[in-house]
Amino acid sequence: MLPFFNMKKRFILFIVFICVFEIKSEDRFIFSYNTFSQIPVYFVSPEKVDKDTRLVVVMHGRKRNGKQYRDQWIKKSKELNLFIIVPEFSEKNFPGVYKFNYGNVFTEDNQFISSDKHLFSIIDPLVKFSTKKFKIKSNTWGIYGHGAGAHFVHRYVLHNPEATHTLAIAANLGWYLSMTDQHWPFGLTNSNINNNQLKKAFGKYFLLMLGRADTSTKPNSQYVIEHWDIINLQGEHRLARGRNFFESAISKSKEVNEFFKWGMVEVPTKKGHGNTEQMVPYAAEMFFARLR
Repeated sequence: MLPFFNMKKRFILFIVFICVFEIKSEDRFIFSYNTFSQIPVYFVSPEKVDKDTRLVVVMHGRKRNGKQYRDQWIKKSKELNLFIIVPEFSEKNFPGVYKFNYGNVFTEDNQFISSDKHLFSIIDPLVKFSTKKFKIKSNTWGIYGHGAGAHFVHRYVLHNPEATHTLAIAANLGWYLSMTDQHWPFGLTNSNINNNQLKKAFGKYFLLMLGRADTSTKPNSQYVIEHWDIINLQGEHRLARGRNFFESAISKSKEVNEFFKWGMVEVPTKKGHGNTEQMVPYAAEMFFARLR
Protein backbone atom coordinates (compact mmCIF):
# COMPACT_ATOMS: atom_id res chain seq x y z
CA MET A 1 0.00 0.00 0.00
CA LEU A 2 1.42 3.37 -1.01
CA PRO A 3 1.85 5.87 1.87
CA PHE A 4 -0.51 8.42 0.34
CA PHE A 5 -3.51 6.13 0.38
CA ASN A 6 -3.07 3.94 3.41
CA MET A 7 -6.76 4.14 4.18
CA LYS A 8 -9.76 1.82 4.20
CA LYS A 9 -12.39 1.97 1.52
CA ARG A 10 -15.66 3.29 2.73
CA PHE A 11 -19.11 3.72 1.36
CA ILE A 12 -20.84 7.02 1.85
CA LEU A 13 -24.55 7.59 1.58
CA PHE A 14 -25.17 10.94 0.01
CA ILE A 15 -28.38 12.87 0.65
CA VAL A 16 -28.74 14.97 -2.45
CA PHE A 17 -30.35 18.34 -2.40
CA ILE A 18 -30.27 21.29 -4.76
CA CYS A 19 -28.47 24.47 -3.80
CA VAL A 20 -28.19 27.58 -5.90
CA PHE A 21 -25.14 29.70 -5.16
CA GLU A 22 -25.02 33.16 -6.62
CA ILE A 23 -21.72 34.21 -8.18
CA LYS A 24 -21.39 37.90 -8.85
CA SER A 25 -19.85 39.12 -12.08
CA GLU A 26 -17.11 40.91 -10.17
CA ASP A 27 -15.88 37.66 -8.59
CA ARG A 28 -12.66 37.78 -10.51
CA PHE A 29 -9.52 39.86 -10.40
CA ILE A 30 -6.65 40.66 -12.74
CA PHE A 31 -3.17 39.43 -11.92
CA SER A 32 0.15 40.39 -13.47
CA TYR A 33 3.57 39.00 -12.70
CA ASN A 34 6.90 39.42 -14.44
CA THR A 35 6.32 39.00 -18.20
CA PHE A 36 2.73 37.82 -17.68
CA SER A 37 0.21 40.62 -17.59
CA GLN A 38 -3.53 41.02 -17.26
CA ILE A 39 -4.35 37.41 -16.36
CA PRO A 40 -8.02 37.11 -15.35
CA VAL A 41 -8.48 35.00 -12.22
CA TYR A 42 -11.94 33.72 -11.33
CA PHE A 43 -12.62 32.81 -7.73
CA VAL A 44 -15.21 31.48 -5.33
CA SER A 45 -15.03 31.95 -1.60
CA PRO A 46 -16.53 29.81 1.15
CA GLU A 47 -19.25 31.43 3.25
CA LYS A 48 -16.59 32.76 5.62
CA VAL A 49 -12.81 32.85 5.36
CA ASP A 50 -11.35 31.67 8.65
CA LYS A 51 -8.31 29.87 10.07
CA ASP A 52 -9.45 26.59 8.49
CA THR A 53 -9.92 27.93 4.96
CA ARG A 54 -7.59 26.35 2.40
CA LEU A 55 -6.66 27.68 -1.04
CA VAL A 56 -6.90 25.54 -4.18
CA VAL A 57 -5.65 26.65 -7.62
CA VAL A 58 -7.73 25.08 -10.41
CA MET A 59 -6.30 24.86 -13.93
CA HIS A 60 -8.87 24.89 -16.73
CA GLY A 61 -8.84 22.59 -19.76
CA ARG A 62 -8.09 23.17 -23.42
CA LYS A 63 -11.23 25.29 -23.95
CA ARG A 64 -9.59 27.95 -21.71
CA ASN A 65 -12.88 28.39 -19.84
CA GLY A 66 -11.84 29.62 -16.41
CA LYS A 67 -15.29 30.84 -15.37
CA GLN A 68 -16.89 27.46 -16.10
CA TYR A 69 -14.19 25.64 -14.14
CA ARG A 70 -14.72 28.03 -11.24
CA ASP A 71 -18.44 27.31 -11.31
CA GLN A 72 -17.80 23.56 -11.11
CA TRP A 73 -16.23 24.07 -7.67
CA ILE A 74 -18.88 26.34 -6.11
CA LYS A 75 -20.73 23.65 -4.18
CA LYS A 76 -17.59 22.01 -2.76
CA SER A 77 -16.09 25.40 -1.93
CA LYS A 78 -19.06 26.12 0.33
CA GLU A 79 -19.24 22.62 1.81
CA LEU A 80 -15.53 22.11 2.54
CA ASN A 81 -14.26 25.63 3.25
CA LEU A 82 -12.08 25.76 0.13
CA PHE A 83 -11.15 29.05 -1.51
CA ILE A 84 -10.92 28.38 -5.26
CA ILE A 85 -8.96 30.49 -7.75
CA VAL A 86 -8.91 29.75 -11.48
CA PRO A 87 -6.42 31.69 -13.64
CA GLU A 88 -7.49 31.86 -17.28
CA PHE A 89 -4.82 31.55 -19.96
CA SER A 90 -6.43 32.54 -23.24
CA GLU A 91 -5.67 30.83 -26.54
CA LYS A 92 -4.82 34.27 -27.95
CA ASN A 93 -2.04 34.95 -25.43
CA PHE A 94 -0.99 31.34 -24.74
CA PRO A 95 -1.62 29.49 -28.01
CA GLY A 96 -1.36 25.74 -28.32
CA VAL A 97 -0.04 23.00 -26.07
CA TYR A 98 3.51 24.38 -25.80
CA LYS A 99 2.42 27.70 -24.32
CA PHE A 100 -0.19 26.26 -21.94
CA ASN A 101 -0.20 22.47 -21.41
CA TYR A 102 3.60 22.23 -21.46
CA GLY A 103 4.14 25.36 -19.38
CA ASN A 104 6.12 27.37 -21.96
CA VAL A 105 9.31 25.49 -21.05
CA PHE A 106 10.51 24.84 -24.62
CA THR A 107 9.73 26.34 -27.99
CA GLU A 108 8.21 24.12 -30.66
CA ASP A 109 11.69 23.64 -32.15
CA ASN A 110 12.94 22.43 -28.74
CA GLN A 111 14.80 25.54 -27.61
CA PHE A 112 14.82 25.98 -23.85
CA ILE A 113 13.04 29.12 -22.61
CA SER A 114 14.41 31.00 -19.60
CA SER A 115 12.72 29.89 -16.38
CA ASP A 116 11.31 33.34 -15.60
CA LYS A 117 9.13 32.95 -18.71
CA HIS A 118 7.85 29.49 -17.82
CA LEU A 119 4.13 29.61 -17.20
CA PHE A 120 4.77 27.51 -14.08
CA SER A 121 6.54 30.50 -12.54
CA ILE A 122 3.29 32.42 -12.13
CA ILE A 123 1.61 29.96 -9.76
CA ASP A 124 3.47 30.55 -6.48
CA PRO A 125 3.30 34.36 -6.79
CA LEU A 126 -0.42 34.08 -7.61
CA VAL A 127 -0.95 32.00 -4.48
CA LYS A 128 0.94 34.49 -2.30
CA PHE A 129 -1.02 37.39 -3.80
CA SER A 130 -4.38 35.64 -3.31
CA THR A 131 -3.57 34.56 0.24
CA LYS A 132 -2.82 38.17 1.18
CA LYS A 133 -5.70 39.67 -0.81
CA PHE A 134 -8.35 37.42 0.73
CA LYS A 135 -6.75 37.18 4.19
CA ILE A 136 -6.31 33.40 4.06
CA LYS A 137 -4.37 32.43 7.16
CA SER A 138 -3.08 28.99 6.17
CA ASN A 139 -0.02 28.53 3.97
CA THR A 140 -1.05 25.02 2.90
CA TRP A 141 -2.57 24.97 -0.56
CA GLY A 142 -3.27 22.67 -3.48
CA ILE A 143 -3.40 22.70 -7.26
CA TYR A 144 -5.78 20.73 -9.48
CA GLY A 145 -6.05 20.27 -13.23
CA HIS A 146 -8.25 18.22 -15.55
CA GLY A 147 -7.43 17.35 -19.16
CA ALA A 148 -5.15 20.09 -20.51
CA GLY A 149 -5.00 21.53 -17.00
CA ALA A 150 -3.77 18.15 -15.76
CA HIS A 151 -1.04 18.24 -18.40
CA PHE A 152 0.02 21.53 -16.84
CA VAL A 153 -0.15 20.23 -13.26
CA HIS A 154 1.88 17.04 -13.69
CA ARG A 155 4.56 18.96 -15.61
CA TYR A 156 4.46 21.68 -12.96
CA VAL A 157 5.32 18.99 -10.39
CA LEU A 158 8.19 17.59 -12.48
CA HIS A 159 9.69 20.80 -13.87
CA ASN A 160 9.17 22.87 -10.74
CA PRO A 161 10.01 20.70 -7.70
CA GLU A 162 10.72 23.75 -5.51
CA ALA A 163 7.06 24.79 -5.68
CA THR A 164 5.36 25.27 -2.30
CA HIS A 165 2.09 23.38 -2.85
CA THR A 166 1.01 20.77 -0.30
CA LEU A 167 -0.88 18.55 -2.74
CA ALA A 168 -1.14 18.48 -6.55
CA ILE A 169 -3.89 16.53 -8.33
CA ALA A 170 -3.96 15.76 -12.06
CA ALA A 171 -7.07 14.15 -13.55
CA ASN A 172 -7.55 12.43 -16.91
CA LEU A 173 -4.49 13.44 -18.91
CA GLY A 174 -4.33 12.53 -22.57
CA TRP A 175 -0.62 11.63 -22.44
CA TYR A 176 2.38 12.17 -20.17
CA LEU A 177 5.88 13.40 -19.67
CA SER A 178 6.75 9.76 -19.14
CA MET A 179 9.58 8.28 -17.06
CA THR A 180 11.18 6.89 -20.23
CA ASP A 181 13.93 7.81 -22.65
CA GLN A 182 11.41 9.22 -25.11
CA HIS A 183 12.29 12.77 -26.11
CA TRP A 184 10.54 15.66 -24.39
CA PRO A 185 7.60 16.46 -24.40
CA PHE A 186 6.78 12.72 -24.22
CA GLY A 187 9.73 11.58 -22.07
CA LEU A 188 12.73 12.69 -20.02
CA THR A 189 15.34 12.88 -22.78
CA ASN A 190 16.27 16.55 -23.37
CA SER A 191 13.74 17.60 -20.71
CA ASN A 192 16.24 19.46 -18.48
CA ILE A 193 14.90 17.36 -15.59
CA ASN A 194 17.71 15.65 -13.68
CA ASN A 195 17.62 12.94 -11.03
CA ASN A 196 17.83 15.45 -8.19
CA GLN A 197 14.70 17.19 -9.49
CA LEU A 198 12.95 13.85 -9.80
CA LYS A 199 13.83 12.99 -6.19
CA LYS A 200 12.29 16.27 -5.02
CA ALA A 201 9.19 15.72 -7.17
CA PHE A 202 8.67 12.16 -5.88
CA GLY A 203 9.03 13.46 -2.33
CA LYS A 204 5.99 15.75 -2.65
CA TYR A 205 2.36 14.68 -2.49
CA PHE A 206 0.88 14.16 -5.95
CA LEU A 207 -2.33 12.34 -6.83
CA LEU A 208 -3.11 10.98 -10.29
CA MET A 209 -6.85 10.56 -10.84
CA LEU A 210 -8.05 8.30 -13.63
CA GLY A 211 -11.58 7.64 -14.81
CA ARG A 212 -12.30 3.98 -15.37
CA ALA A 213 -14.55 4.83 -18.31
CA ASP A 214 -11.96 7.14 -19.93
CA THR A 215 -11.11 4.57 -22.58
CA SER A 216 -11.70 6.27 -25.93
CA THR A 217 -9.18 5.25 -28.56
CA LYS A 218 -9.99 8.17 -30.85
CA PRO A 219 -7.80 11.31 -31.03
CA ASN A 220 -9.63 14.44 -29.89
CA SER A 221 -7.51 17.25 -31.36
CA GLN A 222 -5.30 18.04 -34.33
CA TYR A 223 -2.20 17.88 -32.14
CA VAL A 224 -3.15 14.41 -30.93
CA ILE A 225 -3.80 13.25 -34.51
CA GLU A 226 -0.35 14.47 -35.55
CA HIS A 227 1.35 12.67 -32.62
CA TRP A 228 -0.94 9.66 -32.34
CA ASP A 229 1.75 7.03 -32.94
CA ILE A 230 4.05 8.28 -30.17
CA ILE A 231 1.14 8.92 -27.77
CA ASN A 232 -0.08 5.36 -28.32
CA LEU A 233 3.31 4.05 -27.20
CA GLN A 234 2.20 5.14 -23.71
CA GLY A 235 -1.02 3.09 -23.91
CA GLU A 236 -4.12 2.62 -26.03
CA HIS A 237 -6.30 5.11 -24.11
CA ARG A 238 -6.14 7.61 -21.22
CA LEU A 239 -6.78 4.99 -18.54
CA ALA A 240 -4.02 2.69 -19.80
CA ARG A 241 -1.57 5.58 -20.25
CA GLY A 242 -2.20 6.76 -16.70
CA ARG A 243 -1.63 3.30 -15.26
CA ASN A 244 1.57 2.89 -17.26
CA PHE A 245 2.84 6.33 -16.26
CA PHE A 246 2.27 5.64 -12.59
CA GLU A 247 4.01 2.26 -12.72
CA SER A 248 6.99 3.84 -14.48
CA ALA A 249 7.11 6.58 -11.82
CA ILE A 250 7.27 3.95 -9.07
CA SER A 251 10.17 2.28 -10.86
CA LYS A 252 11.93 5.60 -11.38
CA SER A 253 11.59 6.53 -7.71
CA LYS A 254 13.34 3.28 -6.79
CA GLU A 255 16.05 4.01 -9.34
CA VAL A 256 16.78 7.43 -7.82
CA ASN A 257 16.30 6.04 -4.28
CA GLU A 258 13.53 8.39 -3.15
CA PHE A 259 10.57 7.71 -0.84
CA PHE A 260 7.51 7.80 -3.10
CA LYS A 261 4.72 10.15 -1.99
CA TRP A 262 2.61 9.85 -5.13
CA GLY A 263 -0.71 8.07 -5.32
CA MET A 264 -3.18 6.96 -7.97
CA VAL A 265 -6.92 6.40 -7.77
CA GLU A 266 -9.36 5.13 -10.37
CA VAL A 267 -12.70 6.85 -10.08
CA PRO A 268 -15.67 4.61 -11.06
CA THR A 269 -16.87 6.96 -13.78
CA LYS A 270 -19.81 6.17 -16.03
CA LYS A 271 -18.84 8.30 -19.00
CA GLY A 272 -15.57 8.94 -20.69
CA HIS A 273 -13.93 12.28 -20.02
CA GLY A 274 -16.32 14.10 -17.68
CA ASN A 275 -15.23 16.55 -15.03
CA THR A 276 -17.85 18.24 -12.88
CA GLU A 277 -19.97 15.38 -11.63
CA GLN A 278 -17.18 12.79 -11.70
CA MET A 279 -13.79 14.16 -10.71
CA VAL A 280 -14.34 17.44 -8.84
CA PRO A 281 -16.20 15.99 -5.81
CA TYR A 282 -13.51 13.37 -5.21
CA ALA A 283 -10.66 15.85 -5.71
CA ALA A 284 -12.31 18.33 -3.33
CA GLU A 285 -12.56 15.68 -0.61
CA MET A 286 -8.88 14.83 -1.07
CA PHE A 287 -7.89 18.48 -0.69
CA PHE A 288 -10.08 18.79 2.40
CA ALA A 289 -8.34 15.79 3.98
CA ARG A 290 -4.74 16.52 2.95
CA LEU A 291 -4.65 20.30 3.45
CA ARG A 292 -5.71 20.14 7.12
